[in-house]
This record gives sequence, structure tokens and C-alpha cells, in this order.
Amino acid sequence: MATRTNWKEIYSDLPTHVAEALRTARLKPEQVIAKTDGELMAIEGIKEEDVNTIRAIYNADSVAIPTKEEVKEAEIKEEAAEKKKVAKKVVARKRGSKYQTMAKQVKRDELYSVKDAVELLAKLAKSTKLKTVELHINTRENGLRGELKLPHSTGKDVKIAIFSDEVAAKITANAIDFDMLLCTPADMPKIARFAKVLGPKGLMPNPKSGTVTEHPEERAKQLASGGTLPYKCEAKSPIIHLNLGSITQDNVDLTDNINEALRSINITKIKSAYLSCTHTPSIKLSISNI
Repeated sequence: MATRTNWKEIYSDLPTHVAEALRTARLKPEQVIAKTDGELMAIEGIKEEDVNTIRAIYNADSVAIPTKEEVKEAEIKEEAAEKKKVAKKVVARKRGSKYQTMAKQVKRDELYSVKDAVELLAKLAKSTKLKTVELHINTRENGLRGELKLPHSTGKDVKIAIFSDEVAAKITANAIDFDMLLCTPADMPKIARFAKVLGPKGLMPNPKSGTVTEHPEERAKQLASGGTLPYKCEAKSPIIHLNLGSITQDNVDLTDNINEALRSINITKIKSAYLSCTHTPSIKLSISNI
């Protein structure tokens, strides 16, 4: 049966430059034998005198050429081994008993009103430590971004920084301790050199998100109040993720904020929306009557 070729050791009985040329061309001994002299000389590094050396050692009498059946069998075996490697990498995600208990309380085929979803989520979240309310929206188009003016605070403490020499030093030292960065238009040339660091973290100031302003101090106070929330689609997917505070907040306030978020983004631009808390099953929302 044909075996895997050890390219580091094969052709060790040939001159070094000849062996390297055949290894680089990835020619097995049986393939070398099948080549004409002209085809061998067409390989970079092989000269006419080298062909005679090759023929003296590698010929039909010296190399056992595998049959078609042996080649096919070897290919099947190699393919099966590759599939086995891939299968080992794919590990089925098994949910814990706590999650499975919560999942039984959510009707997967049902659309919940925002009010009912918040009430159900509040019950589910009692068995979790992390209680951040997460709204996940699948949009009909990519690139959506803007700012939400919510009727109530999200209760979330957002660390806002205004660009300065001190903040620049923190970014350089990879000691970023803020959730949002504000700057003036005049600061943008200075911040440009940090784009590769801030961009992937979603912290690069942008006029469209209201983080570039002539009055960053006033803007910081507005955002810190908790009722203003920027949003945008993921870089490569029409999906928006929003953290709307804690499920321990008043249910009515949460319901109002979620309804306003969906209306502001525009119901006609939304395919589906789901509500969840960290580590809870998601609840699909009915948005047609919002």
C-alpha cells in the first residue's frame, strides 16, 4: 500500500541539488520514473547530466509503483484520518442543568410581547449571577448606526474619557480604563495613530456616533445620565447588540426603554429581535405592534 512521503528524507541517495529540485517539485519516485527526460530537465535545477544519475537509481526495477487500487485505498484512508481530526475539534456544546431548566420555561415557537418577555426574563434571571439585559436585533440591512434617546436611565455606569495627553499615554501603555472616548475635531489627527488599538475595541471616536464634538464636556454629562445610548451594526453582520442595564430595574422602565429602542432603530428595518440576560435562553419578541 502507498505510504505518506517523507519529503525530508526522500532522494537522500542523489546529489544534494538534484534531491532538492525533486523535493521542491513534489515528485514521488514513481512519478519521476514516468517522466520523460525532457520533462525532468524542465524542472528547475535539473541538468542533462543529472537525468542520467536519476535514471541509474530510480527506474522501473528499483521502485515499486503502487497499483490504482492501492492508491485509491491510501486516499480513502488518508481522507478518513483527516475527517477524524476535524471531528475531534468539533465538540458539541452541552448546556448545564440550570440552563436547561430555564429553557423549558421559554416557548421557542412563540413571539412574546416586550412586557411579557421582561416579566419572564426577570423570573429566569433570579437563578443567574449576571443580570445584564441584552437586546439582540437582526436588521434588514448592514451599516445601521445612530443614537437612542431612552425615556429612562439604563442604570449602567459608563466610563467616559475625554481625549488628552494623559489619555493618550494610557492608550500607548495599553491601560485603557474607559468605555467611551470623546474628542474635539481638532484632536482627530492626534488620535489617528491609535486607530489600530481603538478601532477593534469600538472606541475610536466618530462624528456619526456623536463622540467627536466641539463640546466634549457637555456631551459627557449627557451620556453619563444613562438615557442616551449609541448603537451600530457589527462590522461584518447586520446585527445590533444593546446592553440595557440590569433586569433588577423596574419592569415598566425596562419595557419602555426596549420599546423606544426598537421604534428608534425603526421596526421596518428589523427582521427579528431577541431579549435575554447573560447566561439565560433568549426570548423572541413580537415587534409588529410596537
